[in-house]
Amino acid sequence: MPQLQQIDTFLSQAFWLVIAFVVLFLVLRMTAIPKIQATLEARREKIEGDLDKAQMFRQESEQVLAEYEAAIAEGRDKAQSAIRNASEEAKAKAAVEHEQLAKRLAEDIRVAEDRIASARNEAIGNIRDVAADVVQTMAERLVGAKINKISSAAAVDSVAEQKGTVS
Repeated sequence: MPQLQQIDTFLSQAFWLVIAFVVLFLVLRMTAIPKIQATLEARREKIEGDLDKAQMFRQESEQVLAEYEAAIAEGRDKAQSAIRNASEEAKAKAAVEHEQLAKRLAEDIRVAEDRIASARNEAIGNIRDVAADVVQTMAERLVGAKINKISSAAAVDSVAEQKGTVS
């Protein structure tokens, strides 16, 4: 068996293996491990820095959100106040216009009533004149005598006063 023939060289191979391992370990420890550690440290610092920045940005965004919500609330309050003011102004303006319209309508009603009273008085005066003419004409036909206009008007007035229709 060839494996058993190498027992003489086993010890020297083990020695050189240990030497190679120690040299490789020292080379790695002197060159590669510090670079790897520096890379890992830089990466850890970058991650921590990024986490700190993220925390800072989160706080800033929360502050901006709070300011935004406060601005929205303030805007909503101002809008409601403006709506209330506009509504009150519209109500006041409507009340003034309503009052002016009521005054104008009252004046129109008063003028119309005055015209009606004037027309009524004129109609009553015309009725009096027509009644006096009718009395004069009927007296001429019934009696055959001519009555003057003043006497017929006096007769109409006396009858109207008895009936209570003259104002």
